[in-house]
Amino acid sequence: MKERLLGKTKFRVSEIGFGCWPIGGQSYGKVSDGDSLRALETAWESGVNFFDTADVYGEGHSEELLGQFLKDKRRDLAIIATKVGWDFTQGAHKKNFDPEYIRSACEKSLKRLRMESIDLYQLHNPSLELIQRKEIFGVLEGLKKQGKIRRIGISVHTEVEAFAALQDHRVEAIQLIFNFLDQRMKERVFPEAEKKDVGVIAREPLASGILSGRYVPDHIFPKDDHRSRWMPVKRQADWEKVQIFKQTLKGKRISLVKAALEYLLGFDAVSTIIPGAKTRTQVLENVSASLEAELDREDIDRLETIYNSHEIFHRGLNPR
Repeated sequence: MKERLLGKTKFRVSEIGFGCWPIGGQSYGKVSDGDSLRALETAWESGVNFFDTADVYGEGHSEELLGQFLKDKRRDLAIIATKVGWDFTQGAHKKNFDPEYIRSACEKSLKRLRMESIDLYQLHNPSLELIQRKEIFGVLEGLKKQGKIRRIGISVHTEVEAFAALQDHRVEAIQLIFNFLDQRMKERVFPEAEKKDVGVIAREPLASGILSGRYVPDHIFPKDDHRSRWMPVKRQADWEKVQIFKQTLKGKRISLVKAALEYLLGFDAVSTIIPGAKTRTQVLENVSASLEAELDREDIDRLETIYNSHEIFHRGLNPR
């Protein structure tokens, strides 16, 4: 597995990481803990060393599974990232970035992960107002000084949120949506992140599974799958985009998943990509994008040109 530098964190991370949202068991349909642990083991054996989770994933279950998995592993070889900001302790999930809540949530994450210090602690999609006020980074800075966390990161939704976060020197890594169907962050955010030496973590690299090509527009997702809430106009637009992606790759014997991940690895600003996985098979397909490249520079440039020039790629996107 190839590694890249995660910006000024100085962590060397596998360029394909492991997104732990699905193994939480509440947002991507049913998943067994046995399958999840086998998936984690397969990733580890394949050279994956970067694991990204959040306390809210499965209301702590994702962190607990990751902690269980890592208890017998060489801890110094793993880089563990988790997130804080979604309070699930009072029933319905709601955002909570109160300093006392963050400090309390950090202690609970440490316990679930069986760690003495979290490698990368990330704010989980705070509002623009909170980012601009900057006091919230002081809370994480305090945790860092106490040795509870090693590095400070943030996950954002919008370009303006990303720019606001990048203005604070304490931010060492930024997590954002980046996939073949949604490349809006590459034009302005990537250059700014590189300028500030902030590591970029690309989340939803397979567009929540859409880039697998398995989900037709009228596919019925179970109620416990967050994709069941997608609007029909988005699903139709995404389907059409995937067909263009497939047509562009016609003649190359490569899976859509591998091609989608290899394409993202063509961007130097990206430090690591965190596709989710629930099974050993999914992990093996994900990591293959780093082990043996099948797309060349010409393929990547052609795909980027199609994205930039085709009007459909600017439809069906969530407001940003």
